[in-house]
Amino acid sequence: MGRIADWLDDRTGYRALTREALEEPVPGGARLRYVFGSVLTYLFMQQVVLGILLATYYSPSASDAWASTAYIQDQVTGGWFLRGLHHHGSSMMVIVLILHLLQVFVAGAYKRPREVNWWTGLAMGGLVLAFALTGYLLPWDQKGYWATQVATGIMGSVPGGEPMQSLVQGGSEYGNLTLTRFYALHVFVLPLALAGLLGLHLYLFRRHGVTPPAKMNAEELARKTQPFWPNQLFLDVLAMFVTGAALVTLTFATHGAELFAPADPASNFVARPEWYFLFLFQLLKYFDGPLTLVATVLLPGAVTLFFVLLPFVDRSESRAVKKRGPVMVAMGLVMAGVVALTVIAMAHDANDPKFQEGLAQAEEDAERARELAKKGVPPRGGTAVWENDPAFHAKSLFKENCATCHTLDGRGGKEAPVLTDFSSREWLIGAVRRPLDEDYFGGTKDHSTMEPYGEEGLPDAQLDAIVEYLVSLRGDTKVDAALVAKGKTLWEDEFDCNGCHEVEAGVDGDGAPVFGGRGTTAWVERVIRDSSQKDLYGDAAEMPKFEGKLSDEDIRALAELIVPPASAPEK
Repeated sequence: MGRIADWLDDRTGYRALTREALEEPVPGGARLRYVFGSVLTYLFMQQVVLGILLATYYSPSASDAWASTAYIQDQVTGGWFLRGLHHHGSSMMVIVLILHLLQVFVAGAYKRPREVNWWTGLAMGGLVLAFALTGYLLPWDQKGYWATQVATGIMGSVPGGEPMQSLVQGGSEYGNLTLTRFYALHVFVLPLALAGLLGLHLYLFRRHGVTPPAKMNAEELARKTQPFWPNQLFLDVLAMFVTGAALVTLTFATHGAELFAPADPASNFVARPEWYFLFLFQLLKYFDGPLTLVATVLLPGAVTLFFVLLPFVDRSESRAVKKRGPVMVAMGLVMAGVVALTVIAMAHDANDPKFQEGLAQAEEDAERARELAKKGVPPRGGTAVWENDPAFHAKSLFKENCATCHTLDGRGGKEAPVLTDFSSREWLIGAVRRPLDEDYFGGTKDHSTMEPYGEEGLPDAQLDAIVEYLVSLRGDTKVDAALVAKGKTLWEDEFDCNGCHEVEAGVDGDGAPVFGGRGTTAWVERVIRDSSQKDLYGDAAEMPKFEGKLSDEDIRALAELIVPPASAPEK
């Protein structure tokens, strides 16, 4: 082995290179605060390796991207783990990048003669964020698609930014060219650029050495100086190990990375950028119209200019923190602003019922789409995965014919009653308590005669009995007989509800729906066919007739979508 090593050293000179790398002096001795640069290098190399492994399964086209990502996540052995490491690795790089930036800033390592090293570090930081942005779109799922549109929309709102936006997107709209260009940037352009800058950065770092603690004098620095091996190298490797362990733990805890349903340009998905761009998203909320430039150009531009010109802005000859008050305050304000805006954005979303409702629906759709993808995604890819759903045809019919007015499972209009859990006990209780809400008849024109019944006039116990009676009228045998009897008495005697609503199926309701058989699949079919029938809504009907427009099979499919056979009353 010694002869082989001698032969290799004679041809390559590796021993001299190794000695130069390992014996580099560390003025003042090894310190934990020096590890961030090494951790960033480790994370970059790990991201490259993981990206190559993922690329062996990933297909960068608008038709195949989501399907291939779902395949990696749910069917490739260990695919969820690789994708999770890669996903969380990007966030970890941003975190370590911020820590490294602060460490360099506090140490004053941007001062002469290290200005160029500072600038190359800033450029690499920008590339790390570009990595995160371009990689976010590649799964071509709802979150990545819409969140990236927010980012490129900001780009287009900047004066002169429209040509750049069009170049990045591959046109005026998102499509296959958008994905292939983001893929090319993420896999080829950005890695090459970052590798080149990293090489230059390391060269300049070795040229000027570690920035020693400002509080040490020359004699103390000389006395405490240690070689890179084994002291600092041990700390670097330890930091890498801790970082890797944290990533593995996080990946197992989240079972990989989230994957929402396929990107659907026709949906109303509530977009949010990834956490490290939330501060910009929140900042935009405070500036409208022409003032948008303040959030998109002026403030970010001023902060960027401050960072770039920092070696010249900081006029202090000392690197001591106490003697660099003005720039320390400026950096503190910038970081406090970023943190505050991020926390405000997260808190707002956490307390926004509509956002949380939309997020819950999106997560439900994601789970359903991934289950359907296991059956195979049709060649058209993306949203075609929904065709694997047995109810796909009915949902398409609903979207085309009903969703303008009615909402079902969180999607649709508010001009007519919400049909989610239609005619269930909870739905009926809401219709009595809040008939004029937009979830019921608040959006209709001729159904405003029924007044809400509050708890003072109709206690919950009595309402429960009346609702149980109504449920029994549609033929449901799973009812409380005693409660039904109580409800019938209240209906007929105490509240005289049958003064408006008949309960015998087939009789003339005089504009008020008859409750006999109401809420069954057959009843819903009749409403779809012609809601103006005398025992339905009569002359007050606003819903168009679909008899003759839709086939009997389509009407039945719609009725079973609204009242699934599994929930129909047992006879």
